[in-house]
Amino acid sequence: MQIAIITGEASGDRVGAQLAAEILRLRPDAEIWGTGGPFSKAAEVEVVVDSSRFGAIGMAAGLRLLPKILRARRFLHRELLRRKPDLLIPVDAGAFNLGFGPIVGLCPWTRQHLPATKIFYYFPPASWRRTLKATTLNTVADAVATPFPWNETELRRLGVNVRFVGHPLLDLVRPSETTESFAERYGLNRDRPVVGLLPGSRAQEIAEILPLQLEAAAIIHKRVPGVQFLVALAPTVDRDDIVRTVEKLRERGGAHLADLLHRVEERLRGEGGTGLRPQRVRPLAVTPQGALLPPPGKQDDFASRTRAQLAQSEGQRGDGKDFALAIVENATYDVMAASDVLLTASGTATLEAAILGKPMVILYRLSQDNWLEYQLIKNRLPEHIGLPNLLAGKRICPELVQDAATPEALAAEVIGLLLEPDRLLRMREDLRAAVVLLGEPGGAARAAEMAMDLLKGTGERSDGAVGS
Repeated sequence: MQIAIITGEASGDRVGAQLAAEILRLRPDAEIWGTGGPFSKAAEVEVVVDSSRFGAIGMAAGLRLLPKILRARRFLHRELLRRKPDLLIPVDAGAFNLGFGPIVGLCPWTRQHLPATKIFYYFPPASWRRTLKATTLNTVADAVATPFPWNETELRRLGVNVRFVGHPLLDLVRPSETTESFAERYGLNRDRPVVGLLPGSRAQEIAEILPLQLEAAAIIHKRVPGVQFLVALAPTVDRDDIVRTVEKLRERGGAHLADLLHRVEERLRGEGGTGLRPQRVRPLAVTPQGALLPPPGKQDDFASRTRAQLAQSEGQRGDGKDFALAIVENATYDVMAASDVLLTASGTATLEAAILGKPMVILYRLSQDNWLEYQLIKNRLPEHIGLPNLLAGKRICPELVQDAATPEALAAEVIGLLLEPDRLLRMREDLRAAVVLLGEPGGAARAAEMAMDLLKGTGERSDGAVGS
């Protein structure tokens, strides 16, 4: 059995690899190849194109990346014609898989040139949107598995053979070690608040969002000096991009940032990249959903402890010498689990944080290259950009976008959460309620069964009946 899985950037690589592992569990004889990155390789997928860094934000960055993507597209055309897979599984990456403008996507191309190849779309593009005006999935996909229940309703309305299977992150989002072990590894004082900084996984995000987070951290440190900071670096982040970002910020930031950023830069240039012991990679242990939240009887203790921590340090003034910051690589879920509040870029990380029940402040800012583009589209953006808020249909977590995302505003939101533990606890409860909407764990396993049923000719039709 020949199966081609086509994923885009890092998040697609992760869920595509998860699906590949489930397919191999059902059909160990399957030969799976396609695009991906380190997660796909670890799942025994033959990666013929590394697409883990294909993510781009805005038209300007997309145009810079376009020649590389077109070369990959031509190569995949040749491989598809040569290998003639039984099944093509596109994962998200709508521009590449469905096409845009005059560019024909991989799915319609496959439908035209390899009519015998079944197409099973996993994680359809824009599946988080509550309403859809149109889709091409009804003409290019034989079956679709979606992670959001409302997307099933919308796609069925548009004539798509689709099933809600549950969100794959419910099985993936687990720290690799206990919070106690992680705290010991990085020297965290568990009697002090911890703020996690998640700048994103793309080079553009590092350049635009990390400086805002570091400046906000400096403000928080001055006002509440007992706070500790963890910077989570995604596997796709280039260390040189981090160093350049910190250097530029230190040059333009003035004296109030000089000492703090000097320490950050020292860690980046130190042995192992951070001056810290390298993070071990361990298998992710599956625990019951919500198990990481404090049990109801412990919540009052949590609030009292947080108030006491902040009362000890409030009113003091932090300096560069006592700025507690650790840079953590390839352990984002451990950073999330160890943090009391997260300051995170909008994207998949917000949903991962919600699954772990972690309160957060969500931000996003596009570069000046995308300023005009943002002005043109901002009135068409949904009411919420953070996935937890989209899930809940209301503003659970603060969102600061573009000009509103200033270091002062970000710091004020984080400090507000730290100084109001009851608000922080309410946010945790609201997040837990939102995550219930993602369904039950096992989404990738159900999607793999759908894919195998499609090949056997027993897939569900768009009218809900079972085909013969």
